[in-house]
Amino acid sequence: MTLLLNSCIDPFKPDLAKNDLESQLVVEGTITDEPGPFKVRLTKSGSIYPIQYSDKVVYNPEPVSGADVHITDDKGNDFHLYQGVNGWYETIDTCLQGVPGNTYTLQITDADGNRFESTPELMMEVPPIESLFFEEKQRISIKRDEVSQELWLDILLNTRMPADGIHYLKWEFEETWEFKIPEYIRVDKRFSDSPTCIGRAGESIPIMTWVTIPPEQFHCWGSEASKSILVKSTVDNLTGEIKSFPLISIGPEDDRLSIRYSILVKQYSLNKELYDFFKKLENLNETNGGMYDKMPSPLYGNIQSLSGDKKVLGFFLVSTVKTKRIFIDNRDVHVKTGHNAYFSCGWVAPPLCMFPYYYYGKIVDNGTYIGTNVWSTEKFCTDCRERGKSVKPDFW
Repeated sequence: MTLLLNSCIDPFKPDLAKNDLESQLVVEGTITDEPGPFKVRLTKSGSIYPIQYSDKVVYNPEPVSGADVHITDDKGNDFHLYQGVNGWYETIDTCLQGVPGNTYTLQITDADGNRFESTPELMMEVPPIESLFFEEKQRISIKRDEVSQELWLDILLNTRMPADGIHYLKWEFEETWEFKIPEYIRVDKRFSDSPTCIGRAGESIPIMTWVTIPPEQFHCWGSEASKSILVKSTVDNLTGEIKSFPLISIGPEDDRLSIRYSILVKQYSLNKELYDFFKKLENLNETNGGMYDKMPSPLYGNIQSLSGDKKVLGFFLVSTVKTKRIFIDNRDVHVKTGHNAYFSCGWVAPPLCMFPYYYYGKIVDNGTYIGTNVWSTEKFCTDCRERGKSVKPDFW
């Protein structure tokens, strides 16, 4: 049977064009009517490089250096973008902002002389976000064959476009939350008379105890930008109304709701071409790698090559922007909070001499162990500033 099955399989060797294998220019550009420099990021597809950050290795796309980048408008203005770090190019004028009704074009010449240009993009007006709100919802959870219900928090928005045709919208958001690292922890207490470090691990006992932590390491504010692609059209609603559009869900054991949480949402207007681009990108990101999923393929946006058959990926988005922020206090919700960000952390007393350890705090209420120093091998597990800042944001 094995021989028979093997004889029925024809080997498939796809023909790949040279451009399918070569690294391609990737463009990310957005200009709005908000104050700030015009910024565009240029990277290369298919290659990443590691950056050491906070004792963790973060992989970033390879930046493109030495490019000549300009944004021009239909009023004869030419804005030169200068190279910064990590592939970013921006204007010297940090207060520069787009003008609604103007049309903008991005022009790029790379270090090899290859030229790329976006389609001219009109800066369209976008209406305000009518409301930003949250709802608590029960969800089914299956863990180790046990089925239960969990309470989640969904953040949603309502908005309305003019009822004069089909409109296309895109949203981005930034979360900010106040948090503290855990004070009540499990410590592996090693049997040793040394208050500093020991040569080898040996025996230990786990104890649950409260610790006192230096204030600058204990209380912080975290911040994170949206990673999901959030787009919607009014094609199925001729009134232009978009109701209860989901932005993000926060589950149990998360510390984002443990004290105070805030989300700032930005609303942009898209044309049909860019909407289709982001929608395809959203669908591609949602595939699970199953047998019948859509095959991934390069997504070409509104930027074209002016130099032969060179390919370019990415987009140049031009739009006015409307923003809305809400705050949610812990007392406003019933979602169970926790410290799941620190789930894999381990704390010991005393540490091993042969490894670097980071100071966490002192045991404050465990009998003979009071005053004992507690340590961890990960700085992330001992200092909230690895996830955020100990300085309260201006808008808090």
